Amino acid sequence: MTSPLQGWLELLAVKGLGPVTYSRLINRFGSPEAIRSSNAHALESIGEISPSLARALHQPISTDAQDQIAKELQAVQDGRFSILTLVDALYPSRLKTITDPPPLLWCTGQLQDRDQHALAVVGSRKGSHIGRTFTRQLSGDLAALGFTIVSGLARGIDAAAHEGALATSGRTLAVLGCGIDRTYPPEHDPLRQRIEQHGAVLSEFPMGTPPHS
Repeated sequence: MTSPLQGWLELLAVKGLGPVTYSRLINRFGSPEAIRSSNAHALESIGEISPSLARALHQPISTDAQDQIAKELQAVQDGRFSILTLVDALYPSRLKTITDPPPLLWCTGQLQDRDQHALAVVGSRKGSHIGRTFTRQLSGDLAALGFTIVSGLARGIDAAAHEGALATSGRTLAVLGCGIDRTYPPEHDPLRQRIEQHGAVLSEFPMGTPPHS
């Protein structure tokens, strides 16, 4: 049986298709299958699709891309992570409102409805002792009020934000700049595991993607 995610992953593999156009296509046609079955005239009518991209949308994806998708789907089936699409109920609602929302979000841990009430707390990787202490206190206080704390799992202020939320048994989300199957920096793997128990770890990048600074 074909996974509903397969079409989304195949569309992501189309060269020249960025997140802005991907989102607009989904809004117009409703699903990857409807997009790829539409004729070139219908695709080009939305204004962001060039003739070359319309052709690419109708062509089979590369063998390498097929292999990557097979690995992704097997990992989902094995329970290593989940993948949310733009139309999933748990996809962060405010993220949908930006110009270029990621079409897919890879996730470990568990998103909840209350995570829609989230605040981002981020800062320098070389934050001072005072800065880290203040961040832990602030994030803990906000988490105790019911806000989900979002940060990037990086060294310094980001780690302090997660730690502060966890210290008050609050929820926190880590957004990675790499594939969901990687942890960066590596020494934050124990912190990541705690986050997954009390929140979620998210990435917009496919498996194997190296860290983006």
